[in-house]
Amino acid sequence: MTPSTATLRLSVPVYGRGLHSTTYPVLGIPVRYESDSAEVLQVAEEAFGGWRGAPVSAEWAGADPVAVRIHLTLGHELAGPPAKVRVRLREPGGLSLRAPGLRAFADVGRRRAVARVTTGMLKHRAHFRYAVLEAMTLFILTRLDREPIHAAAVVRGGTALLLAGPGGVGKSTLTYAARRAGLGVLSEDCVFLQEAPAPRVWGFPGFVHLHPDAVRWFPELAGTSALIRNNGDLKLAVRSEGPVVGVERAGICLLARGPVPGIQRLPAAEIERALVENLEEGFDLFAGSIGPRVRRLAEHGGWRLTLPASPADAVPMLARMLDALDAGQSME
Repeated sequence: MTPSTATLRLSVPVYGRGLHSTTYPVLGIPVRYESDSAEVLQVAEEAFGGWRGAPVSAEWAGADPVAVRIHLTLGHELAGPPAKVRVRLREPGGLSLRAPGLRAFADVGRRRAVARVTTGMLKHRAHFRYAVLEAMTLFILTRLDREPIHAAAVVRGGTALLLAGPGGVGKSTLTYAARRAGLGVLSEDCVFLQEAPAPRVWGFPGFVHLHPDAVRWFPELAGTSALIRNNGDLKLAVRSEGPVVGVERAGICLLARGPVPGIQRLPAAEIERALVENLEEGFDLFAGSIGPRVRRLAEHGGWRLTLPASPADAVPMLARMLDALDAGQSME
């Protein structure tokens, strides 16, 4: 697939009603963000600005963009941390978000999302970015041949390595350690698999979200502000720009904890079973179709990495797997 470059607009009035818009090719799909608030557009820039100038996937060149519109109203900021956003799926293809100061709905069929937020909620910018803007955008895009799998991904040149494992195993911590060592971050939590017109792996660069105790490994994070994510966990948000094009060559590594660190080659069927049998909420919406996509990646290279105690000590192991993928070889 040869992507084509699209001319994208930034902060120009639309509809003649004081709205402004900015468009980014997120996951190769044009998405237009519209708002009557300049600050909302600034948050959109924080979330998706890394995609500006990236190529639009050929199948989307010339197509109408997905539209996300945010209306801002007056409202007092609530005391304490931002409230958890309540998420409800509505069939067919609908998503609603509710929280104090927030009412939002996304519609896959119409490729549109609309939200009304208060100035008080917008004060929690990182939370608004993650739980509203990114959530509505990805709900629509994942149903446009960008199916998600719960994994981080690092990249070197044109080769990516997905890092999958149960919550708390250390995906984000290892991703940040790899970034410090010079590898690119394709994504820290979720990777998107495209099938047509050719298989590609898309990440979602921008931020790595780390548990506050990650400071013991990375002292430069001391003083980094925390935010409440949609699942209620307290995380540190660390900006981590990365490549924003689809990657054609990739493999999968399952992360595990154990007494003896090391790398073990795994068959594709075992990788597929490990990632698909117990899909988490949200990812389970793609249970009927994600398996073959995972298997195709694992056939290029699939491993289990039993992690050492220090995240930095695992980075050379990632490099060995990337070497094997580049050479088209297996690693025993």
